[in-house]
Amino acid sequence: MLKSGFKAIHQLYLTEEAKLDNGPVLEPVKDTLILLTVKEMNHISNLDSASDMILIGKIPTPTDSNDIDFSHGIHLFLDQIQDPGNLGTIFRTAEWFGVKSIGMSNGCADYLQPKVIQSSMGSFWRLPIWIGDLKNTWPIGFEIFGADLQGNSLYETKFHSNGVLVIGSEGQGLSKESRTIVNHYVRIPAFSGNVESLNAANAAAIILSEWKRQTITEF
Repeated sequence: MLKSGFKAIHQLYLTEEAKLDNGPVLEPVKDTLILLTVKEMNHISNLDSASDMILIGKIPTPTDSNDIDFSHGIHLFLDQIQDPGNLGTIFRTAEWFGVKSIGMSNGCADYLQPKVIQSSMGSFWRLPIWIGDLKNTWPIGFEIFGADLQGNSLYETKFHSNGVLVIGSEGQGLSKESRTIVNHYVRIPAFSGNVESLNAANAAAIILSEWKRQTITEF
């Protein structure tokens, strides 16, 4: 987050070793630094293995969906994703594949809880994230792909440069509300009969990878 230009910092706790290893990055925020021993970091951390830095900063506010240009690039909409680890991993994966924005239904997990933040590796701050209704957001004629076990094979689906991918909840899949607006259903073919499904984060990664493979113009 520091390398990405995050400035809304209240305090930054770190060990002496972390300070020495990250000197140039820490220089702009040096007035917020508080040095702790490894023992002290282990005492205040909620992780089994404490990090060498703990940042306390201002919580970012969600992006207004009206400020996002949906006519360009791939967007993601998360429908009732409730597992925090999955949510954070999806954020990180979405940034990796150049997703322009992430929408979240009101039934999703809190995207600012610690497990989401930790697993997103900073992507929760760098990506535009908005919370709202899928139905009233997209431009007319927008291509909306929904991940569904009854959909067409991912490898027989033609993706376009612009559109949105909807990923449903881990247990229920796409909601009835999403199904009223999705116009293409896509499934990831299984090559084994022993696994019922993939989790939401894995499904998002596989579909986004194929989407980018089809539409990318340069590496």
